[in-house]
Amino acid sequence: MSKSSATYREVPLLIQETETQTSEQREGALGVLPVQLTRLVGRDTALGELRSLVWRTRVLTLCGPGGAGKTRLAIALAEAIRPDFVGGAWWVDLSTTLEPGLVGQVVAATVLRRELTSDPAPSALARGLPDSALLVLDNCEQVVDACADLVVGLLERSASLRVIATSRQPLGVPGERVWRVAGLAVDAADDPPDTDGYANDGAVSLFVERAVEAQSTFDPDAPGVRESIGRICRWLDGMPLAIELAAARVPVLSVAQIADRLERDPSVLRHPGRRAPERHRTVDSMLEWSHRLLEPEEQRLFRRLGVFRGSFSLAAAEFVSAGYLLDAADVLDLLAVLIDRSLVQVVDHPRGPRYRLLATVRQYAAAKLWDGPEAPTVSWRHAEYFSALAATARTGLGGATQVKWLERLEADHDNVTEALAWLEAESIEEAARLAALLWPFWYRRGFYGEARMWFEQILSRAGELSAARRADIRLRAGSVAFLQCDYTEAAEHLRAALEIVGPLGDQRATAIALQRLGSIAREQARYDEASALHERSLATWRELGHAEGVAASQDYLGFVEWLRGNTEAAEAACAAALGEFTRVGNRQLGATALVNLGACALYRGDLSLAHERLERALADARAVGFQEGIAWSLHELAIATRRMRRPVSEYGPMLREALLVHQQLGDRWRVASVLEEIAGAVLVRHDPELAGEVLGAAEALRERLGTPIPPVEAPDRDAAVAQLARKLGAPRFDSARTEGRTRSLERTIDRTVEALDAVEGTAATPGEGGAAADLTPRELAVLELLSQGLTNREIASALYISPSTAGVHVSNILRKLGAKRRVDAAAAAHKLGLLGAR
Repeated sequence: MSKSSATYREVPLLIQETETQTSEQREGALGVLPVQLTRLVGRDTALGELRSLVWRTRVLTLCGPGGAGKTRLAIALAEAIRPDFVGGAWWVDLSTTLEPGLVGQVVAATVLRRELTSDPAPSALARGLPDSALLVLDNCEQVVDACADLVVGLLERSASLRVIATSRQPLGVPGERVWRVAGLAVDAADDPPDTDGYANDGAVSLFVERAVEAQSTFDPDAPGVRESIGRICRWLDGMPLAIELAAARVPVLSVAQIADRLERDPSVLRHPGRRAPERHRTVDSMLEWSHRLLEPEEQRLFRRLGVFRGSFSLAAAEFVSAGYLLDAADVLDLLAVLIDRSLVQVVDHPRGPRYRLLATVRQYAAAKLWDGPEAPTVSWRHAEYFSALAATARTGLGGATQVKWLERLEADHDNVTEALAWLEAESIEEAARLAALLWPFWYRRGFYGEARMWFEQILSRAGELSAARRADIRLRAGSVAFLQCDYTEAAEHLRAALEIVGPLGDQRATAIALQRLGSIAREQARYDEASALHERSLATWRELGHAEGVAASQDYLGFVEWLRGNTEAAEAACAAALGEFTRVGNRQLGATALVNLGACALYRGDLSLAHERLERALADARAVGFQEGIAWSLHELAIATRRMRRPVSEYGPMLREALLVHQQLGDRWRVASVLEEIAGAVLVRHDPELAGEVLGAAEALRERLGTPIPPVEAPDRDAAVAQLARKLGAPRFDSARTEGRTRSLERTIDRTVEALDAVEGTAATPGEGGAAADLTPRELAVLELLSQGLTNREIASALYISPSTAGVHVSNILRKLGAKRRVDAAAAAHKLGLLGAR
């Protein structure tokens, strides 16, 4: 298991309150080690790895940022291996040693019991050290060169000596093994609580223990408390000192209040403990200690990196940070220093390393940046870089390189959002431009809520926008409102856009608006009107000579036709569209066309062809992370699978995933269709009462939306209604439908998913080969990291995706492996031999 992925636990700020005993005080044991007043929380995995590693090197350095728990871990390690050293284990605290020339004297005073004026030369120290001794040097960073010289001198003169050091940077001596001390493991936000409480969540365990110490009446199991603790620990990146400081606030703030205040008010991380070292009483003082050890040019880069959110590339750091007194050519070397000092973390990625600052470190760096005059310039350069990235990506998203660009934007999602926030405050026109560029990314990845929020905020200042930009944002706002089935609002935006672009002569915008209005008409079953609007859009695209626009309108026309049962016309239109999408390499639009073609085959009875087309559509949609396409493909594929008389264990999970993704997107039109299919295909046999309720809920949803059931779907729904009426009898069936109509949609979906999970064979049994075989390459990659104990945020950083996408992958993995918890999925993966299979 890698160091970064171990399930770490740590001890609180109170662990710094130690007492030192002499060898005479410790049952005759030779040496001196601090005695801890609190227990070590959850470092078992780390200790096991370190106990093995210490015998493979003579110098082991526990390296990490301030507050990661290096000192406490080193004490526990030294205590664990002390019996193996006949010469004893000797602890030397260098935290207050600021003069390099005093290092040897402090070591001599501790180990040899000599005055500070004694000979500190390595030769004298080596002669005084017992044979087979362990020397632990704690807090070396401020005198690191002197420590390195001393260690080399001692090792050259004592063949049996071993050294453990703690430092915020490596010593840099020959043969040194550096072990990076990371934050504690934090469960993902969507993980269910472990059956053993907090046993598998080191960060939460630490918070709970320290909170109980601070206030004996603290109840971690009260409603909502664990979720708030998880928020705190995730925001603090599992850093033990910061978690302890947050827990110390429990007597005066609720955990929800602590979580809310953290992001905007770092001063909440302050500890009143009288015995804690000054540099550990606040996170800022701890970071100030590290900051003072940097050279001026290193400080300059450090504070400028505070403008980034999430991870960033070297190219981004070079562009954004360069300027006054800092050349881009120097950024790499300076960045290496900050990495060495544990102020910047390296995030591995197949396309090359990326970098990030822990949340508390970034807050401190940003505060330093805004203390000076350079912050606006750096923020503008940040916005300029990520606006340019979005513009380049927008071009790439339409062709064969779209997967690469989607992944690139996914990795920089936090940064483009930060750039958008800066531009909204500084230049609403530029903010609108960036938001429009990001729309294809938001759409493909299913970030409808985020997109809608930004478009609405920008339109609240519509009077400050140019006419062209205002029309563009109206188009995007209308598109996302349509996707979330708010048809009235969508139509208002789209018609307003048409009024603006008419005088501007923007035919492209006109064609897009007509397409979206046609889609609204289609979902509201106004099929003739929908076809007319799409024909007008098609004519406009042809007039412009825009082949992909022509293909899109053809695909929309085909969609309308198969919904009303005209599969022959739909086949011709969608096949023509697919040919163009394939030619330009647009897999997202190709997946949409394949779903339409699959539906054509499905509703004319060619089930084998339908299955083949829909599987291709699903594969392409998954490849580009196209959430709408994934859910839609699964829905139609489930219908085809059912009609092929396959067992519910094959199509039930498809319907479950389709329902949940459509719910997440807010696509209620498709939610209604999936609910109707689940009621008729699964629940009518296994829970007819609930089937009636689900049909009632879908019926009420369609009435609220104004979207009648499509003609091709009506026969299946009508057959389910007739079957339920026979099974339940008219009174019971009517009662069930009424119950479903009055229940909230969210509750209906929850009950439906619970029922699907309960149906025998719908959820895979852990260890079943069929479920494992259905894992995609991306899911296997996520499973590998999940099994190492990584959180969703850590998985996202490692795989260059967003935490929300990582969460979707984790949910899919749990479903496919039939696992309730991440630990169960990891166990199933080991049993099936899936780890390392890629």
